[in-house]
Amino acid sequence: MHAVVPSSGVRYELTLVEGAATEASYDAVVFTCGVTGRGRVCIRRDGASLVGVAEGIDEGHLGQLLAIAKTIGKREDAPWPRRINRWRSPGVR
Repeated sequence: MHAVVPSSGVRYELTLVEGAATEASYDAVVFTCGVTGRGRVCIRRDGASLVGVAEGIDEGHLGQLLAIAKTIGKREDAPWPRRINRWRSPGVR
């Protein structure tokens, strides 16, 4: 089992808040060795967007978070996943 906070790289954790047929809302937490950031994303079948302001997430990690969210939105099966965890090594975008 991996540690919650990585010693290097980044871990993205999305937890389903509300899901409908065409979109879902997720609480997002971005863990790095120095900072834990939080935000909320709305994932649709045709894309994803940040809802409100992300706290403690730099631009590069925010971009990666939205890319992960867009990939999840392309899934055509239902229901929406309840929890999503993705790890990225240092320098991987």
